[in-house]
Amino acid sequence: MSASSRFSARLREVLKEQGITYRALAARTYYGKSYLHDLAHGRKPPTMEVARRLDDALHTGNELATLAMTVDGGRWTIDRMLGWRQCDAEQLAEQLVSTGPTPENASALAHQWLIADPPQRYELSAGRRVGLGTVVHVERRVHQLRRLDDHVGGAETHAMVTAELAVTADLLREGSHSELVSRRLLSVIADLCQLAGFVAEDAGLVTEARRYYLAGLRAAHAGGDPASAANCLSTLSYLEANIGDRREAVTLARSAHAGGRQSAEATGQALLLERVAWAHARAGDPDLAERALGAVEEVYADRDPDAAPPWAYWLTPDEVEIMTGRVWTELRRPLRSVPILERVTARYGQDVPRETSLYLTWLAESLVQAGEIEQATDAAQRALDLARRAQSHRAVRRVAELRRILTETAPNAAAVSDFLDLSADLSAVRTSS
Repeated sequence: MSASSRFSARLREVLKEQGITYRALAARTYYGKSYLHDLAHGRKPPTMEVARRLDDALHTGNELATLAMTVDGGRWTIDRMLGWRQCDAEQLAEQLVSTGPTPENASALAHQWLIADPPQRYELSAGRRVGLGTVVHVERRVHQLRRLDDHVGGAETHAMVTAELAVTADLLREGSHSELVSRRLLSVIADLCQLAGFVAEDAGLVTEARRYYLAGLRAAHAGGDPASAANCLSTLSYLEANIGDRREAVTLARSAHAGGRQSAEATGQALLLERVAWAHARAGDPDLAERALGAVEEVYADRDPDAAPPWAYWLTPDEVEIMTGRVWTELRRPLRSVPILERVTARYGQDVPRETSLYLTWLAESLVQAGEIEQATDAAQRALDLARRAQSHRAVRRVAELRRILTETAPNAAAVSDFLDLSADLSAVRTSS
C-alpha cells in the first residue's frame, strides 16, 4: 500500500470509528465536503497543512500528519528527520529568516519553521551571554512570522508563533544579558504576544487571544515601549469591537491612542486611529467614527514608510481605504462604502486569501445594503472560496455572518438560495463570542 493510500485508509477508519460524517468534518475544518471525500478516497493527496487540521479536528495527535509527511515527495520524510542535526537546524533557521514568504513557498516555510529549533534555544543550551545580535536576529524572525501569516492562516501559524514566544521568554528569564538587551527582549516579546493573539483569534481561540494581548501590554510597558503597548491594547479593542463588548472596545481603542500617539510614528498613529474609528462605528457613533477617519487621513499623509514600526508594516494606502469602506458599511452608508470597496478589493488576489475573503465580505454586506443582491452573492461566493483556502476562523465567521444577513434580507432570491446551499457547512459557526 502506498503512503497516500495509507493516509486515505486511516482517515476513513477514523471517520468510521468516531461516527463522523463528511459534512460534520467540513464544519470542523472549514474544508469542503467534496474535497474531504476526495482525500479519504485517495483522489487528492494530503498536504501537511490539511493533515494537521484533520488531526486537530479528529483528536488523532499527529497520526495523519505523520502519514502525510511520507506522501509529499520525501522532502521532509521521517527517515530524514531521524538524522536531523543541530547544524542542520541552525542552517534552516537562518534560511527561514533570509527567505521571504510568498504565496508559492509559504506553506513549505511554515512546515520547515515547525521542525527547525529556534536559535534562542542554542543560546540557552550553550550558556552564552545574550547580546544585541541575538535580539536583532529574533526581531527578524518575528517580522518573517508576520509576513508568513499574510499567506497562511492562523490555524497554521498558531503553533509556530506560540513556540517562538515560549523560547524567547525563556531567553529573557534564563539568559544572561544587559539592561539594554533585557528591554529589547521585552519589546520583542510584546510584539510576539500581539502576533500570538492575532493568530490565536484567527484560529478561533478568543480567550487565549485576549490573554496574549494583555501579556504583551505588560511586557511592552516593562520594556519602556509605549508604542508597542498601545498596539497590544488597540488590537484587543479590535477583538472586542468585533465579538465582545463594543463600548469597552471604544474605551480600549481611545486609551491605546492616548497612550501611544506621542511615541508611535505616523503609520503607527494611523493604525491606532483606525481602530478608534472602527470601535466607534461598531458602537453606533457615526460622528465620532467619521472624525477618527479624518484624523487617520491627516496623520497618514505625514508617514515615512521606512520608519513604520514592524507591527504596522502592512498598513498600506489600500488598507487605509479598506477600513474607510468597512466603517461606512458598518454605519450603513452604501453610497460611500460600495465604490471604495469595489475599487480596492479588485487589487487584492488569492495570494492573501484571508484578507481578500474578509474584504469581500464587507463589499458583499454593503451591496446588500444597496439592494444589489445578485452582486452581493457573487462577492459572498468569492469570499467563501477564499475563506476555505485561508483556514481562518475570522474569515469563516464573517462568511457565516453573511449567511445570516442574506437570509434575513432576501431569503427567496435564487442567488441567495444557491449561496446558502454552497455554504451550508458553515451554518453552525458562531458569529459572536
